[in-house]
Amino acid sequence: MSDPSDSIDLPGQLQALSRRLSQSNPELYRHVALYLQVLRQVLPQQVRQACFHLATQVHPLRYSELPVERRRLLHGQIQELVGRCCSLLTVEQLVILAAQISRERQRRDRHEREQLLEELTWEGDGGAGEPEPLPPGSVQIAFAPPLAGGSFLWGPLGRGEAPPPDRDEGRRGDPDDGPPQHRDGAQPEDPDEDPDEDSEADSEDDAPDGTPGGSGPEPADTLWQAGRLPDDPERVLRWMDGMELALGRRLRNLSHAVNVELLRGGVSRSLLPVSLLDAVLAGQLETMAAPANLMRLPLPFPGARAPQAQTLAVLLRPTDLELEEPRLRTCRRRLQQHRQEVRRMAQQFRRLQRRLRIHQAEQLWLQDIRPPSIPND
Repeated sequence: MSDPSDSIDLPGQLQALSRRLSQSNPELYRHVALYLQVLRQVLPQQVRQACFHLATQVHPLRYSELPVERRRLLHGQIQELVGRCCSLLTVEQLVILAAQISRERQRRDRHEREQLLEELTWEGDGGAGEPEPLPPGSVQIAFAPPLAGGSFLWGPLGRGEAPPPDRDEGRRGDPDDGPPQHRDGAQPEDPDEDPDEDSEADSEDDAPDGTPGGSGPEPADTLWQAGRLPDDPERVLRWMDGMELALGRRLRNLSHAVNVELLRGGVSRSLLPVSLLDAVLAGQLETMAAPANLMRLPLPFPGARAPQAQTLAVLLRPTDLELEEPRLRTCRRRLQQHRQEVRRMAQQFRRLQRRLRIHQAEQLWLQDIRPPSIPND
């Protein structure tokens, strides 16, 4: 048994740690707000620079052949998209998007569990009656196919990404996947409309899921809709992870919207689907060297003697933006330092909780083995 002195005022130590975390939460909010403020200032120039490289260095002939009115319209559309995205790059708006991503992951996980259960309980005979009893030691060969593999393949690969196209969410239609691969049929993409906002009404009836990091059941209404930062260090870490996911989603939506406008304007001739952008962001696809905020992707059909075909598209990533802007790097460094401090608090919080649980279990054990008192006659 542990020394009883180890359990002195463990609840008080936990409360003191929670108060210390609550006092540091306003500083975290200021760090995140300052990062987003600088991002709103530098994002228009970074998008213009990426589009400039595509129009003048990659496709100069196409851009030169465009009429003046069409070029002006293209610049105006891109500027409008960036402005609408910047209006959504606030702490409050990212919290809303993070809660939506959280519910989206819950729906995906629940669908995977239901699909796996259906595959495991699939009956090849179609319920045509009870099978005839077989002699002991017989081997029965069923006609049921093996597991389709959707739950096993898409689960690890699509963790944090869009669900596979054969799922219910995909059948409802994804605005990001909507634009076709040709010039005349492309539709403009709205950067403030998330791919899963069309199913937002259905998600209101769902029970809130775990955190965007998927690290345990955490009610979304308490983590994202409480109006303030959590007072638990582990939940603060998950809050920060969720904000990073929301920021990446917002920049990905803007990247796809800009690519759609470049396609409509006649600068580019192809459009990469959103699922491909997500795969690149998740590190599932290997890309080639490209300028900042651009993605160079090799195509899998090279010619016999011709060089390997490749495509170039806009892909805004926080790492590229921070590489080009020193002020963003400074803000990121402050966020990383604050994360390290919260992580140390979380480790200390877990140790104190474990010691408290051990102490409570020991006290219960001692009470259980204590012999009952015999009343005196």
